[in-house]
Amino acid sequence: MNFKITQPKNRELKKVIEYFLFIQSTNEGLIHNYTTYPNNNCCLALYKSNRIIWNKAENSCAISNDPSGMISSKLYGWHNKPFKVSITGSLDQVCILFNITGLSLFTPKALHLISLDDDPFSEIFGFDKNYFKKQLFATDCIQKRTELLQDFLVQQIRPRPIALMQSYIDHVGGSIMNNGHKSKNFCKENNVSESTLFRASLEMIGESPKDIMTKYRFRMFLNHLNTNIKLTDIAYLLNYSDQSHLIKEVNKFTGLSPRKFASSIKKEENNLVVTY
Repeated sequence: MNFKITQPKNRELKKVIEYFLFIQSTNEGLIHNYTTYPNNNCCLALYKSNRIIWNKAENSCAISNDPSGMISSKLYGWHNKPFKVSITGSLDQVCILFNITGLSLFTPKALHLISLDDDPFSEIFGFDKNYFKKQLFATDCIQKRTELLQDFLVQQIRPRPIALMQSYIDHVGGSIMNNGHKSKNFCKENNVSESTLFRASLEMIGESPKDIMTKYRFRMFLNHLNTNIKLTDIAYLLNYSDQSHLIKEVNKFTGLSPRKFASSIKKEENNLVVTY
């Protein structure tokens, strides 16, 4: 199984899309399993000829060959626990990784209001854009697919008012390693009420400001794994109350202690954190 990550070159897309992910497996006889972990992004996945069974209760996904050859789509995001994937047979998958507010530039619907079971691609971009799915998979060249994705997405941008949430996200990213993060500080600095921020967060993203912050801090913790920095120092650096607080939060998101988790992960393309 091969993972390949490419970045959009367009200036506007860079603001809302973290990267494009291409996952391929051509071995019909093997079963591949991997796990990814909570993040503050969402993934719109397109599958060339695969059947997808998503068990939301277990947060797992089983992928197999689809003899009909239908191109399907799924929208994944805002996981609060490990996301386990099992692949039987061949796979040709293209993913668009939107940042936390990125999807709102393409649809007025919040993530939690978009259908996860049917065809989210059509719901986001419109059924008249389904031609693009065939166009995308008509080539096997990753570079060409990246260009097609970029050209298509640039044409679909529909700017919407997301200033409050984008300001909050910027604040979270810059405050965790400084004086810690409290949403009330952000609200005071920006002259908005905590209830206004909370409501905007739920309406646009489907999660509370605190949930967003804890996932950001967890992803920052991942950046310090397998380094020479001690766990107590990481806890201090990321403004956890103490080492026990860090251990508890990592266990919440991974089901493992920080030490066991660190020994099991692998970074694909220096970006995607997975375990096999």
